[in-house]
Amino acid sequence: MKEKLLYFVLILFVSTSVFAQNNSGSTASFTIKGQVVDSLSNESVPYATLRIALASAPQNPVKLLACDDDGKFNATMNKPGKYVMTMESLGKLPAQKAFTLSENKKVLDFGKLFMHDNTQQLNEVTVTAQKPLVKVEVDKLTYSLEDDPEAKTSNALEMFRKVPMVTVDGEDKIQLKGSSNYKIYMNGKPSNLLSGENASDVLKSMPASSIKNIEVITDPGSKYDAEGVGGIINIITTKNALQGYTGTVRANASTMGSFGGGAYVSLKAGKVGITANYGYNNRNSPWNDSYSERFTDSDILAEGKPTLLSENGRSKNKGPFQYGYLEGSYEIDTLNLLSVGVNLFRGKSKNYSELDAKLNEFSYDDTFQDPRIYNFYRNSKSEGTFGSTDVNIDFQHSTSKKDELLTLSYRFSQSPNDNESHTELSDVYNYYLSGEYPKWNINDASTVEHTGQVDYTTPLFKNHTLEAGVKYINRQNKSNTLEQIYNDSTKIWEDHSRDNSQFKHIQHIYSAYVGYLVRLNKFGFKAGVRAEGTSLKASFARQPKLDFSTDYFDVVPNATLTYQLDMSSQIRLGYNMRIQRPGIWYLNPYINDANPQNISQGNPNLDSEKSNNVNLNFSKFTQKFSINASVSYTFVNNAIERHTFTADFPSSDPRSQYNGALWNTYDNIGKKQQVGLFLYGNWSPTTWFRLYMNGGLDYTDLKANSLGLSNDGFSGRVFAGSQFTLPKDFRINLNGGYFSPWVQLQSEMSPFYFAGLNISKDFLKKKLSVSLGAQNPFWKTMKMETTTKGEGFHDVSTTWRHSREFRFSVSYRFGTMKGQIKKVRRGISNDDSKGGSEGNSGGGEQAM
Repeated sequence: MKEKLLYFVLILFVSTSVFAQNNSGSTASFTIKGQVVDSLSNESVPYATLRIALASAPQNPVKLLACDDDGKFNATMNKPGKYVMTMESLGKLPAQKAFTLSENKKVLDFGKLFMHDNTQQLNEVTVTAQKPLVKVEVDKLTYSLEDDPEAKTSNALEMFRKVPMVTVDGEDKIQLKGSSNYKIYMNGKPSNLLSGENASDVLKSMPASSIKNIEVITDPGSKYDAEGVGGIINIITTKNALQGYTGTVRANASTMGSFGGGAYVSLKAGKVGITANYGYNNRNSPWNDSYSERFTDSDILAEGKPTLLSENGRSKNKGPFQYGYLEGSYEIDTLNLLSVGVNLFRGKSKNYSELDAKLNEFSYDDTFQDPRIYNFYRNSKSEGTFGSTDVNIDFQHSTSKKDELLTLSYRFSQSPNDNESHTELSDVYNYYLSGEYPKWNINDASTVEHTGQVDYTTPLFKNHTLEAGVKYINRQNKSNTLEQIYNDSTKIWEDHSRDNSQFKHIQHIYSAYVGYLVRLNKFGFKAGVRAEGTSLKASFARQPKLDFSTDYFDVVPNATLTYQLDMSSQIRLGYNMRIQRPGIWYLNPYINDANPQNISQGNPNLDSEKSNNVNLNFSKFTQKFSINASVSYTFVNNAIERHTFTADFPSSDPRSQYNGALWNTYDNIGKKQQVGLFLYGNWSPTTWFRLYMNGGLDYTDLKANSLGLSNDGFSGRVFAGSQFTLPKDFRINLNGGYFSPWVQLQSEMSPFYFAGLNISKDFLKKKLSVSLGAQNPFWKTMKMETTTKGEGFHDVSTTWRHSREFRFSVSYRFGTMKGQIKKVRRGISNDDSKGGSEGNSGGGEQAM
């Protein structure tokens, strides 16, 4: 382990040395430095904005930077010439400094540059002054891409690396505040394309010049209705009415056998704008070996004697998925805009598993003759369909009053989650379920949503803004299961479906919200409330006596208070409540017995989960150093938790055939309290080197009093990386991370760690980009262990996952786009549903 860490440090050292050698031989690098000070007091002017342009074109900046807290700056220029530098700061008159760079003088020290007070225009300076790259607001941070010259030659993902609290690792995975629990919006609208692993591919194909700002919303207000959405990254595109087109084609491949490609195009002609993106990926994983042992102290299969179940096997999965979107907008006139969009995300997953299982009587003295109770060899294969299809229609009406908007929206969403599995047994000895095989199960599950929404926002008077809206969701979850067993004597498949095999769950959700924002000098206050009502009905076609319905109503408040310490520092205190309704995999009563010794079943009687969150945040952003620190407290009184027990059903229960197996299901049994500390840091001592870090430490206390279960403890994570911008458009990214086990009710997982290296190079004036990456180059396989404990059993499962992977990708950008398509600023986002998949504890579906 020490040798591997040494290799990692050696790569970092060699990369730095290579840059130093290349940089020393460069003939086109100039350095300018100085300090901006007040003309009367001779005190420094912190965070003054500097805009540098060629003297022949003063309106087109080639460099934009900000001074540090001492008014000092240090920057590099690429070529000689005559320049003019404009200095701007709050409460100061703009000042200019002309200078010339020549080959015989590589370093230009301005010394002190003076600025004068502008007391008469102090109240107007926020309108007339140059906007800084980073702006801190009441409930969000904003990074201005239109004021960053690098955005003209970069794609959107490259610019994400510069946004505070956002990190992009060597695999191009995005994190917000060190977490993947976030949502990416486009002009205030969500898209399933901009979530999960697809976001990176989409952002790579999007030119950064089409983006005005990137907003980081860490305290979502009353218009966002999902617990679990820890933050929102909102991309605001430019709204120029110019014409043109731009596009990108891309391809990628890895040593594990995965490959993919895609294309992006955006065009504007008159009042009509069209944006399209398509991507295809084929995933493939090698065989991963696994081994598990389960000790049961009183097994009913052994007449109450202790037993040991050993399972030795392997598994793999593969399958293609494709994604894309097509958006069109029409500017009816200057005040009315119509937008229509179609999003597609669809994939198939093929899973294969082989397992050799043995159940023996357990004894400490080996006095028995034949401890074997049963054994069998199981071969399974399954194929599932997943994804979503979304259709959005939005009409936006503006008025002559600035920032007053009325938006009418409709959204249709259909998400299939089908699965078909075949299971066979061989080498069977005394196995009590052998008559249930060969087995062929087909589960047809899906979620369909219809959503209508009206949003209105208006400034009441100076520094006061009101927003309000109403929303209705019709959500239909269904699950139809066909369970068949092959009759060897008749040579036909017989239907053995259960009473709950045809299940339907309908929700009618209606809500309204109101929010108010006020800014008073250095203070900002935003508060709101959301009222949500739900009507729920569950029905079972084969057994109507199991039908049930319920109604409930919730009031969800939120409030945020901020104080501006100075132009770059802010303290924020926020509170919000979130509701999470269980998704189809939590509700689905389908019994998944692909592994008959480890059964999973949903619970259609689950209630919505409520959480209360308090967050105290400090942020400071300067030219070279940025920091964001927060302390949070969360408590949930009815958390949806997965729990596991040894099946021992009465003989009258159809599930009694699985007695002796582990049974996994969900209930509102959890009382959860969590205190968390988060720290983000970014240090850029020079223009060619950047070091960043995300870290967090949580203490969690989890109780399920009805089951007599509890667990508490600390969990932590750290993610760090460095970026080198080398001469001739070379870039190197080194990153690594460590995640300790989460605190769960019954289970504990082994820690997770990773390391990565990525090298990229641009060609043809940055139109062609080529990238080589290595993920976990020091570990061929990684051991992942899960320990689950419950009343009367102890289970340890181990998987050796292939982790070393080398990747290659290439992309080419073409065309010219002189402006971006105008899009609506509000839209529909449904975040209230707690999602997940069979066999895991689930995660949140993220949207508004």
